[in-house]
Amino acid sequence: MNHHTARPATKVDPTTFRRSMKHVPTSVAIVTTTVGGRPVGLTVGSFASVSLDPALVTFFVDHQSTTWPLMANSDTFAINILGHGQGECCRSFSSKGADRFAGVDWTASDDGDPVLAEASVVLECSKHSTRPLGDHLQVVGQVQKLHVLREELPLVFHQGSFLNLDHLVSA
Repeated sequence: MNHHTARPATKVDPTTFRRSMKHVPTSVAIVTTTVGGRPVGLTVGSFASVSLDPALVTFFVDHQSTTWPLMANSDTFAINILGHGQGECCRSFSSKGADRFAGVDWTASDDGDPVLAEASVVLECSKHSTRPLGDHLQVVGQVQKLHVLREELPLVFHQGSFLNLDHLVSA
């Protein structure tokens, strides 16, 4: 019989934790919606699948985000997963104060959410749930429709840069 005793939580320095997490490569996605007839979007590096049945996905938003409060009341959103050549698109949706949709080709989904022409995969979602977790908000979406727009290598962020995946070795 195994007995597990919970260890008291220790405080981990946030700067050290952030630096160590840079060793973990992440995919890059742009979450988009429409608010008052205007497109709104933000970059997330914390996108993941949660469940196959029902099809659920998640991403996390920093509590200090100035964009999420604009998007928070939307019942639907699109998750635009970027391919390896879309670093500039990622940067534009990460910038503060800029028109993130300037020069970006997109069409509206049936729900009106922006679908980026540069995305390789788009997941049209309804908001399933949100909950605060530490200094972030977890958003869970239920996938209503998905579109594979092109087969290409993903855009991957690692150590503050985008990885060049041109020389992949099969596992």
